[in-house]
Amino acid sequence: MRAVMTVKALIGYDVMPGMSHDDYDAWLWDVHVPDLLANPHLERLVFNTVQSSVATTSGGATAVDQRFALYRIAEMHFLDFDQYGRYRKWFEDHPIPPDRGPAGRSDFRFYVLCTVTEVDRPDDAAALAGGIATST
Repeated sequence: MRAVMTVKALIGYDVMPGMSHDDYDAWLWDVHVPDLLANPHLERLVFNTVQSSVATTSGGATAVDQRFALYRIAEMHFLDFDQYGRYRKWFEDHPIPPDRGPAGRSDFRFYVLCTVTEVDRPDDAAALAGGIATST
């Protein structure tokens, strides 16, 4: 089943040269995550730590051009774009002090806003042969 859900900010980053992953993660979990979660407009955080790059798409039909290294891809979840706007406004009114922020720690590679569509495997695997039922 397919359903449109929420809005996500996806942020791909590496760790700045000279900083260890252990030091980065200590700052992330002890300082930055609590600062982010202080914002009442952020619904959820998800951190995806990159384990390896993949050279081709599934089945090997197309090569993937890996233009940059990533340590992690973070997800920030919001109910809608208006809530994301309130999230940004809240930080304008309650800025994170520079010594607690990501400058000098995170080497950002991308920051994009996305709408989300999730597809779940049907309970009946035979339904796959006839296509996936969709709903929005």
